[in-house]
Amino acid sequence: MKEASKIMFFKGLNRLFLKPIFGPPWPYSIQRAWFKLMASVMLLPKNISITPIEMASIPAEVVTPKHLSTSANDEDNGLKKVILYLHGGAYCICAPKTHRSLTCNLAKKTQAMVFVPNYRLAPEHPFPAGIDDCLTSYQWLLSQGFNSHNITLAGDSAGGGLVMATALKIRELNLPAPIALVLISPWSDLTLSSLHSVSDKIDPLLRWSNLQAGVKAYLQGQDPSLPLASSSLADLSQLPPMLIQVGSEEIILNDSKKLHQQAMKYQNDCRLSIYENGWHVFQLQAGLLDMSDKAIEEIDQFISKCIQNSNAPNQMTKQ
Repeated sequence: MKEASKIMFFKGLNRLFLKPIFGPPWPYSIQRAWFKLMASVMLLPKNISITPIEMASIPAEVVTPKHLSTSANDEDNGLKKVILYLHGGAYCICAPKTHRSLTCNLAKKTQAMVFVPNYRLAPEHPFPAGIDDCLTSYQWLLSQGFNSHNITLAGDSAGGGLVMATALKIRELNLPAPIALVLISPWSDLTLSSLHSVSDKIDPLLRWSNLQAGVKAYLQGQDPSLPLASSSLADLSQLPPMLIQVGSEEIILNDSKKLHQQAMKYQNDCRLSIYENGWHVFQLQAGLLDMSDKAIEEIDQFISKCIQNSNAPNQMTKQ
């Protein structure tokens, strides 16, 4: 099947099986169960191990190429390439299992250990519980001897928002900084400033009603313009290099553009890649779509370049 036909096929699957269930009127219990069911039919690459662990008090899984040790206590931890991956799901659904097609392909391509915390979800655990869990997971990696110059923070959608919030907390606490931030279709503006200017008919997956419900469930009355909620409105000075990937057919495309503009305002090293005909987190189809494989390849090259440049002064360290 040609690439264009594959793209149309996967867009159709999203519109038929995911978009109608992702958001109101369905309760989050139904949405969570449905997305886990859909994830169970995803094809995963071979020679990848998935191991349940705990990162301090946070349940998680580590996705690793089988030839690499999964031990967190090896003497060479400081040399291991690590990705702390924060899954998306509008802050209210999904789990490490639903994103395995992405995390497994990331592990295969980057030859990294990919840690995926099962952070607490709203509405049961509203803002900032998820941020606290992601920060705890990062601190656990440091406590296990992993070198921050080999750690990348990555995430998609709401997970991209959590990447930015975690990076801001790391900067605030003056912790050793990760080497890079990878943001896949980041939801970085919970004020929903594009709500009345972009029709959700263009998006094969997302609906504005879903995002509105997510903001209500996650923030529960708190200000959506808070820096830890909307990083595209935050002070982004002294953050690590950033790669932003987004599809051209997303209702939150402007979130990525605004985040990139904000990063450039603060003179950050930030790259924005807009994939034509791409939809929300199309990287989940890695191994099946050339476009998705190209995006994973770009992430690998970006991380490798950041690690190669790791002798440069740490951009998060206060002078």
